[in-house]
Amino acid sequence: MDLYNRQSKLDLKTSYTVTVVGCGGVGYWVAKYAAMSGINKIYLFDPDVIEENNLNRLDLPPSSIGENKAMITKKFINMIRPDCMVYAIPYKFQEHLFIKTDYIIDCTDKHKVQMEIEAAAKRIGVQYMKAGYDGQHITVADSVSNLWTANEIDGYTVTPSWVVPATVVAAMTVAKIVVPKCQKAEISLNIDEIFNIRKRNG
Repeated sequence: MDLYNRQSKLDLKTSYTVTVVGCGGVGYWVAKYAAMSGINKIYLFDPDVIEENNLNRLDLPPSSIGENKAMITKKFINMIRPDCMVYAIPYKFQEHLFIKTDYIIDCTDKHKVQMEIEAAAKRIGVQYMKAGYDGQHITVADSVSNLWTANEIDGYTVTPSWVVPATVVAAMTVAKIVVPKCQKAEISLNIDEIFNIRKRNG
């Protein structure tokens, strides 16, 4: 049985390798959707552990609390895609730990860190992509957005979060990678704009 038979006529480009930086609410889903789409080599960076408040947007059991985010993401990807080569690095992204991939997908939520990762991607010669949201507004872009500066308090980003924007932005991020005509596209919009909501009379 060919796992990807039903998507074979879509001309998806799944031969890319990706590095996901930050395996929280967005990065976890980016990595998972990338693997489910057929991307076969994924590197994961995250020094943090799962906390209870992460579970409102991740399909992980309570028993995962306290586990490293990169390691748990690898574990669950390999449960559904055992042939996918997933490498979990439980540290902050640093150039000397980076094995060159086609994409660096930045799912971190601190503007300073994003600027550092984008600069590193340029030095290394890797395509940078920022994927994130601030509760309602989603962004998938080829550079760091100034959107993220407004929410930083004392070096930490306070971001309201729920599962729908996390999974929507992750799906759009993977589509931007594997769908050729989407690779130069960028997204910056509120969730309600997806529906083109109009006021109804009466």
